[in-house]
Amino acid sequence: MYRILIFIFSFSVAHFALAQSSNQKIFNQKMELPGSGDIGTQMLRMGESFLGLPYVASTLEGNPTERLVCKFDGLDCTTLVESAVSLAIAKMESLNYEGYKSELTKLRYRDGIIDGYASRLHYVLDWMYENEKRGRLTDITSKVGGVPYVKEINFMTNHANLYPSLASNEVWEKVREQESKINAREHSYIPKADIQRAEPMLHDGDIVAFTSSVEGLDVNHMGIITKIGNRAYLLHASFALKKVILSNIPLAEYAASVPKHTGLIVARLTDPN
Repeated sequence: MYRILIFIFSFSVAHFALAQSSNQKIFNQKMELPGSGDIGTQMLRMGESFLGLPYVASTLEGNPTERLVCKFDGLDCTTLVESAVSLAIAKMESLNYEGYKSELTKLRYRDGIIDGYASRLHYVLDWMYENEKRGRLTDITSKVGGVPYVKEINFMTNHANLYPSLASNEVWEKVREQESKINAREHSYIPKADIQRAEPMLHDGDIVAFTSSVEGLDVNHMGIITKIGNRAYLLHASFALKKVILSNIPLAEYAASVPKHTGLIVARLTDPN
């Protein structure tokens, strides 16, 4: 049994090292992609570099202990956005792969510190708030037609059976505390019927998240905006098509086609100094 455990451990270490080497190579290739312009333009170009990549659900889940997951071989909607943001920042700030991982950690975890499952920014409303606080983005929803978004956010703690890590009372309590903080803040959203009026005000590389009709849940999905004329289109990791795609219909029509989407939240990246 001891030899088997040693073998499994050695195999895991070797597999991790191989994955890191592959990630390093892909990162270097993405840093060599041509492109200039503001952070939004860079964000969109990095997102486009993943077109056709397989959709992989729950890419951050399933680890026995919380650690940074950095994947370039399969993404869900959240990790597509996070990867594109961090790659765009790395490109504009001339970061190496370790710098990229550091930025990804700051983007994904509260105060940039990995301290267990509850330290991850699970709710998009919280993700946007924390990253606006550190100056990486601005929630522009209210500026492009948003109205108050009043909703009690508690999906994770009310459905703890869906999240194995919440079996721990301590972790459950920490997540519940964060939900309370989210609910104490003011939020805005653009109702589904008003999205087309907002489209001309959106920019390439804006981050959008679709508010949810599901009780207790803030958003269902997120993606990246690309503009064609005055219309906005969605670059996203599609669960339905199982890959990263650019939607073939404008943003308003896309939102209207998904019954559980109730509207839209928009954030814009801040250009590095």
